[in-house]
Amino acid sequence: MLLAFTAPLTFAAAPKSGKVRLVIGDVTFQKGGKNKWQPLRVDAKVKEKDRIKTAFESTASIAFPDGSIVAVAELSEVEFAQLLFADGSQISMVDVKQGQVRFDAQKQKEGSSFKFKTGTATCSIRGTDGIVGVTKGGQSIGSLNSGAMDMEQDGQKVSIGANQFVAFRKGKAPVVGEAKNAGDPEFMKQVAEVVDDSTKSDADIVATAKALDEKIEANKADLRAKYSCKFDPLPAVIDTNGIKIGATCTAGMDVTIGAETLKSNGEKLTFAPTWEKGAFGDKKFVVMCTAEKKMFECGRLSTAYKVEHDVGFGQNNEGNCTVAFFTHGYEENKGSLKLFVGDSLMKQLTLNVDTNGVFNLLPGTNTYKLIAESGDVQEVNAVSRTLKCYPATEVAIEFKGGNHEKIRKKVSQGAAVYPDVDFTVRNVMNNDPAQLKSVTVRVGGKVVPTKMIPSDTGLGYRAKLRVDRGKEVIVFVEVTMKNGAVVTAEKKYELR
Repeated sequence: MLLAFTAPLTFAAAPKSGKVRLVIGDVTFQKGGKNKWQPLRVDAKVKEKDRIKTAFESTASIAFPDGSIVAVAELSEVEFAQLLFADGSQISMVDVKQGQVRFDAQKQKEGSSFKFKTGTATCSIRGTDGIVGVTKGGQSIGSLNSGAMDMEQDGQKVSIGANQFVAFRKGKAPVVGEAKNAGDPEFMKQVAEVVDDSTKSDADIVATAKALDEKIEANKADLRAKYSCKFDPLPAVIDTNGIKIGATCTAGMDVTIGAETLKSNGEKLTFAPTWEKGAFGDKKFVVMCTAEKKMFECGRLSTAYKVEHDVGFGQNNEGNCTVAFFTHGYEENKGSLKLFVGDSLMKQLTLNVDTNGVFNLLPGTNTYKLIAESGDVQEVNAVSRTLKCYPATEVAIEFKGGNHEKIRKKVSQGAAVYPDVDFTVRNVMNNDPAQLKSVTVRVGGKVVPTKMIPSDTGLGYRAKLRVDRGKEVIVFVEVTMKNGAVVTAEKKYELR
């Protein structure tokens, strides 16, 4: 089975750039870690090996291809050590040189990894939001609002979940604590100061964190009583790589969704988070509000990015023995397309783009099936159709004994003979009788019964004939092919 395609079916993983969505204050960047520091601008691309540095009361937010966000806090420096995106999967590594970053990571699909490096520690996160960083004393810390994170340093590995924090102290075991506000930047900033105090024990750190958590929670309760947002409902499923979010919030506060921060005047705000095509899956949006110089979570929204996949047959050309096919919804989405004839697998292809193509049919009438599988959501689409293939060939009719036969009999042997009219239909593809629609033998305008007989050169047929002495009989044979071709031949008989 030969296939011809109008679009390529594979592509290789390649570095992708993040995009700067927010810059506040004095923020600079260094391309590839080699050039001089320059002011960072909104909409600038952030690529592998680029560095970003923030000054006092300054911050920058970078959107990753899958919609994940990394916000660089004040007095921090980070390097984007790795940033790859292919087939909907993302591989990234952010090296926090100093300070802290707040992250809001989308759910990582199979084959993806989202990691941070903080000094000698590494962090792996899975569909979560929180903070990682390095204290002024060079010690690694991390915390979560939701999700899960594994943090490892010097052979010591700690796994934390929602509303937990971890601090690695030089020469000591890591400290793990509980806090409702573990992912709050101010909470982590003050915890970092206690972690650096060598006079503080593990119990002191936990006790300080608990008191700080209670204080922050009380302050946030007061803020939530005065400041709030109402959100337009989001659809459960979308098929575009972006969404509009409408929020009506109390006037006088800043509202952040993803990497966008807008000032509320009491009227509806519109946010427009986006992500790379092919980054399918659940999408969550943590809403952060800032009022009276304090930041607090004021909402969580979610939807699912999913493209409806489709596969189908197009036009079938019986004479040329081809059929068109198409797939839809597989753009940058690793999947497979399988072609069956009956129960036999004839071809399997990798799909990374929507495809239009044709394939050649086997002779005759067969049932064909296309099965397309989506690699990201394990969705299967199948379609079957019975298709016909009747190729045009140089079909010919060949009579046994030639096209003119004289029979000689004595008068005493009778006034008529009953010869067999044997003929062969040649050049039918694979000598397949299914290629023929009909075989008709006529004598004097009347149809004569016909049956198949064995033949070494094609499809053999036989009809019984009466020939009267002294008369010519003309046998007319008509073969109609299923591809529409009609072939005729005549043979003359005489009895002498």
